[in-house]
Amino acid sequence: MKKKYMEMKEITHKDYLKFIKEKNEVIIENVKIKLKKNWSIKSYAPPEDYIPERTTVWSFPDRGEWVTHRGNYRGNWSPYIPRNLILKYTQKGDWVLDQMMGSGNTLIEAKLLEKTQSELTSL
Repeated sequence: MKKKYMEMKEITHKDYLKFIKEKNEVIIENVKIKLKKNWSIKSYAPPEDYIPERTTVWSFPDRGEWVTHRGNYRGNWSPYIPRNLILKYTQKGDWVLDQMMGSGNTLIEAKLLEKTQSELTSL
C-alpha cells in the first residue's frame, strides 16, 4: 500500500501552538516522540572528566545523554559532535548555524555553552 503524504506548507507559530495543545506525541519513522514531556534532567554537561577532542579521529566513550539528549531518533547524532565543533570553532556570544536542525542537539549544546542564538533554518 502506497503511503500518502501531506503536501508541504508553511507552519505558523499559531499552528504550532494549536498542534501541541491537541497532540500528545508525534511519530517519525515508527518512533513515538512524546510532546509535553516532563524531563527529569540529571546533568547539564558531559561527565566531569570530558576533554574536547584534539585530533581528527574522534571517539566517544558513550552516546551522551545529558540534558534532553536521547538517541531514539535515527537521524540524531551524539551531542559530543556539536559540542566539540562549537568549542573548537566559536567563542562565547557567537551565532551557531545548524541548517539541518534534526532533533535539536546543536541548539541544546549552543545554549549550554552560552552562544547568543542558534539559527535553525533549513536552507
